[in-house]
Amino acid sequence: MDALATSPARHWLTLRRLNVYCGTLIVVFTIYRLYTAWLGWRLYGQPNGLDFVTFWAASRLTLEGTPLKAYSQVAITHAVQRALPHMSVPGAWSYPPNFLLLVEPLSLLPCPIAYLVFIILTSAVFVLLLRRVLPMSQAWLAILAFPGIWLNAGFGQNGCLTAALALAAFLLLKKRPVLAGVCVGMLSIKPHLAILFPVALACAGMWTTFIAAAATVVLFTGASIAMFGMAVLPAFLHGLSDANSYLSNGRLPWQETASLFTALRELHVAALPAYVAQACLAIAATGTVAWVWLRSRELDVRAMALVAGTFMVSPYIYNYDTVWLGVPIALFTARALREGWLRWERELLCVAWLYPTLGSITGNLLNVGFGPLVFMALMFVAVRRTRQEVSAAVTNRSLVGMNPGS
Repeated sequence: MDALATSPARHWLTLRRLNVYCGTLIVVFTIYRLYTAWLGWRLYGQPNGLDFVTFWAASRLTLEGTPLKAYSQVAITHAVQRALPHMSVPGAWSYPPNFLLLVEPLSLLPCPIAYLVFIILTSAVFVLLLRRVLPMSQAWLAILAFPGIWLNAGFGQNGCLTAALALAAFLLLKKRPVLAGVCVGMLSIKPHLAILFPVALACAGMWTTFIAAAATVVLFTGASIAMFGMAVLPAFLHGLSDANSYLSNGRLPWQETASLFTALRELHVAALPAYVAQACLAIAATGTVAWVWLRSRELDVRAMALVAGTFMVSPYIYNYDTVWLGVPIALFTARALREGWLRWERELLCVAWLYPTLGSITGNLLNVGFGPLVFMALMFVAVRRTRQEVSAAVTNRSLVGMNPGS
């Protein structure tokens, strides 16, 4: 074991304590979500999932034969208020037509029921995939207590859906590279979360997965254009431009975001220098991800670098997106439980595990966003493990060279 390794017997985070902490969180989160569901029902006729209302409205406009209106804030608001008269102005729809194709059936059900079906199904798939990574019975509490899942459910967002696709891609990389590529290609429903996958796959020489992902994006996009017409692309680009403007000027809530750009904007840094800082971080993160995927052969290390790098690249990262942190945490924990931990790894992973809740609390109460620090800490863990792996490989080659007859 490396000199930095710590003895499990001396560590404060025992299994008993972990179970107590996670059980307490599950009780707290359940009570809080039941309260917000009751409050939302009284105020709006929608139990939680206020972001989901936009998905549902886009679905209704699409089923009514007017998919382009999904990119109109006025049309979205009108569609929502026809079904939920007391609902406040919903968020804008700025997703690509691929996701519009995916959410089209949602409004076949009333909005509250569609929300429950969508969240339960996507959360269950993600939980089952995490359980596959951590098959020990003691892992159930830690998985079910993961704050990212509860935060995503409260917003009614697609974080568990995209995180499940990312985790499935990682798990399929070795034995089913084509299916892994399909999962990566499906992330085109939220393309800024897939932006580093091509870099990582190219650096690792995983060309089968790379080509499968590209083909999936082409076919998926082609199907959405065939369904909605070519005019959907300029409508999407216009909606994307509006979303970027809203993020820059604060119409989108900075306190619920996790990027460096919005953290600096919360500190009253002007938009231009904040964008420059974000760009510098993005370049550094991309280079680091490329380096890790070139040199490491460990799936958990690669996943940690890729997820951390993804959140460091895009300015458009929300706290509910950080349900993705469950992916590298689970993969890394599974290996560390077998092979041992290095110093501070458990503490850093605990902070990352808690971040979806802590990030929202500090953002809303203190107007402080510390998401970039968490992502950089995870990148540090990935880089340190990669350096250790490279060093061990060099040592092994040296030993083989000294003993050619062995």
